[in-house]
Amino acid sequence: MYVKREIDPEIIWFFSWKQMCVIAVFASIIYVLFEYVGLRKIAIPFLPIATVGTAVAFYVGFKNNSSYDRLWEARKIWGEITNTSRSIAAYILAVSRTDGAQDEAKRFIHKQIAFVNLLRIQLRKRNVWDDTDLYVRMSKECFPSIPFEEEVLGTLTEHCSPEEVTNFLTSKNIAKELLKAQMQILTSMKDRGWLDGYEHSDVMRMCADLYAHQGKAERIKSFPFPRQYAYFSEVFVDIFIFLLPFGLIGEFYKLDPEITWLTIPFTMLIAWIFTTMEKVGDTSENPFERNLNDIPMSAICRNIEIDLREMLGEDNLPEPLAAVDNILM
Repeated sequence: MYVKREIDPEIIWFFSWKQMCVIAVFASIIYVLFEYVGLRKIAIPFLPIATVGTAVAFYVGFKNNSSYDRLWEARKIWGEITNTSRSIAAYILAVSRTDGAQDEAKRFIHKQIAFVNLLRIQLRKRNVWDDTDLYVRMSKECFPSIPFEEEVLGTLTEHCSPEEVTNFLTSKNIAKELLKAQMQILTSMKDRGWLDGYEHSDVMRMCADLYAHQGKAERIKSFPFPRQYAYFSEVFVDIFIFLLPFGLIGEFYKLDPEITWLTIPFTMLIAWIFTTMEKVGDTSENPFERNLNDIPMSAICRNIEIDLREMLGEDNLPEPLAAVDNILM
């Protein structure tokens, strides 16, 4: 997630300079053909181009709204995971009245820390888009990723017993198995008389909420933004940009034959606005892919871990993650 209030000009330039160079060359060719070759007939009325531009703007706006909905829903899901993690840890510590119950509550909370981190790792396991995407590449340069198996093993080893680690590693959905293990701990505490029926029911309901939050996040992960909307949005923008200099040069010629050269900078300006709108939607389509504007799951998981460890009274708490080059992961 990009955290600076204003986007640095070098980032804007980094993502747009290639397209702008191509558009500048194309507009220059149209200008030369019109002004020096004498092909006046290449100028077309601007009204149909403006109509196309209006339609494209509406279509891109629809795509951007839909992309933002996916991004914001993903952020709300992780907000709910944060709230539920704090609530469930505070609740089980409050109702654990004996030393044995406190030990089991500690095991439960450490598995909760492992759960949120494993969910984060699983959501980032595979990129929907190719890793050569500029947005992914920039974030990976700032935050080199740890191999999936190594990160999973390190997280499980820190919070689970060796026997549990061996069992969890055989599962295809380890986050789900961690929640199952937490529920088994709760049932064991109830059987030993450490939780009464109401307390057991309340905490089990919170675990069920965590299952629901995991399912919502996996739904966004496993169902990419429909390609028919994303693809044709890009196609329509390209068509509009292609037609743009043919209409602008005629309009400038009507105003003053000496200013037809303005076709080049105005084509670049209008094209940059439309391509930027298109890219804004692209960066929000899939919020779990380590892109520049994705959900900062690593920072959220670290905050949850700090809160839960503090509830346990542990020392040497980890520090909150800081943004690197204005990017928070």
